[in-house]
Amino acid sequence: MSEVETGRELNETGRESAVFPRRSRRWLRRLGLLLVVISALLGWYFLVAYLGWQAGQAALQEKQQTQLAQQLARQVVLAREDAGKGNYVLALRRLEWVLERDPDNVDALALQEQVLAAMETAVTPEPDITPTPTKPTATPVPTVTPGPIGDPATELARIEELMTAEAWEDAIKALITFQRQLPNYERHKTDQMLYDAYISLGLELVNTERVELGLFYLEQAEQLGDLPQSVEDYRIWADLYLQGLAFWGVNWGAAAFYFRDLCLAAPFYQSACDRLFEVLVNLADQYAVAQDWCQAEAFYTEAQQYGNSVALGQKLTEAQEQCLLATPTPVIPEGTEPITGTQGITNTFSLPLPSFTPTATPRP
Repeated sequence: MSEVETGRELNETGRESAVFPRRSRRWLRRLGLLLVVISALLGWYFLVAYLGWQAGQAALQEKQQTQLAQQLARQVVLAREDAGKGNYVLALRRLEWVLERDPDNVDALALQEQVLAAMETAVTPEPDITPTPTKPTATPVPTVTPGPIGDPATELARIEELMTAEAWEDAIKALITFQRQLPNYERHKTDQMLYDAYISLGLELVNTERVELGLFYLEQAEQLGDLPQSVEDYRIWADLYLQGLAFWGVNWGAAAFYFRDLCLAAPFYQSACDRLFEVLVNLADQYAVAQDWCQAEAFYTEAQQYGNSVALGQKLTEAQEQCLLATPTPVIPEGTEPITGTQGITNTFSLPLPSFTPTATPRP
């Protein structure tokens, strides 16, 4: 090989070696630029998503505050109505619930003072008694007289002491025994005492876990006389509560039906709204397991009206995304157009029958 050819080969090899680094650097620049663009787009996407999430949370909080304000205002209105009817205890119960959530509620505070003043005025003032320097002793609660009643007046005074001490169960037992042994002695008075004891014990129990027993005593009171409206309200709320519990864990939809009404009418009774929140979340979870995402989204959204949590927010987001994926917009294939201007097919098809007229055939 000549020296000229050898030099040419060396020059070509050097050119090729110089071109390859240039191309590699160019691709590296393009790759780096692409990565920068992708990073910028991802950052912009996450920024928009975060801002949207913040806006959604702010809108949710505003909605919850608006609904709470409406519910508080409604309870104040109902408390004013109860106070006008003389149901001071129920009015105070409503106002206490309102002030627990809004301690600076001007309307509730003013109405509370009015109700307390009305209760003090309604109570008959006791005569002034000069206090004695002796140390007061606790008055023992009398016991029910066992066996036959010897002196009816003494036994009735003993039962009145039980009523004053609010020993309702013992008073009811004593009154029932008294009426069985002496059915005609002060019957009207003993019926009134029994009526009051039934109502007092019933109201005491319906606000505890012994709701059914409380309803039983209220039913016994109703057999002796009409129930006041405030007592009737408690009986309705207790019925709704028991109906909701009857479907708890068995039929979440039915349980939600009863707790919705209870939360709307008496949110302070047996933590009605908190129970409604739990029922709605479980109902939505049930639809989510069945992959009925749109129904799940609706109940998760309703549950957010009564409470919120990180877990609930995640469930709602998943249900919203899956609901959008599960309901695509129908696409009409190209070349397929709906047929318009047609008329319905009716059963009017018939074959024409040939006319046949008989003729006489002549005889030969």
